[in-house]
Amino acid sequence: MKKTAFYAMAMLLVPWLSCTDNPVQNLANPPSGTKARMILPPVHDTVLQSGRRNIYLAGHRNQPGFFIERYIFPPGYKGMPHVHNSDLHVTILSGSAHIVMDKVFDTTVNAMAYGPGSYVIIKADQPHYEWFTEECTMQVAGIGPNETYYIPEAETKKQ
Repeated sequence: MKKTAFYAMAMLLVPWLSCTDNPVQNLANPPSGTKARMILPPVHDTVLQSGRRNIYLAGHRNQPGFFIERYIFPPGYKGMPHVHNSDLHVTILSGSAHIVMDKVFDTTVNAMAYGPGSYVIIKADQPHYEWFTEECTMQVAGIGPNETYYIPEAETKKQ
């Protein structure tokens, strides 16, 4: 009896699934060209005067404990040379970022552009700077409190 009920149910479901507007195959394997949208929990975010958007996903860098933040940098954004007091783990999600481990700001150096999927560890007290030629979404994780200390301008100029 159970087998018969199972077969009857299958015979009813198979034609129904093939007649729906969104076939079951498309749910598991969306047609190419279709992109899923970014889904975030209800979190705080800010947009700075520079155009950089900060999204605070977990914890906060100024407080003790683990944090994850996502930044969306506009094209043309420049992060002047600075250091952090603890390690940062950076993943490029989209776009590209030029990240240079040095205290002399120079966009003419032959710096590698880190693209989507790139992972960079910026060690504590490592002078670095970054610039962006296109919009870039970057995710940063670390252990707080994590502070940013900008290097005095006199030390960041090319000789």
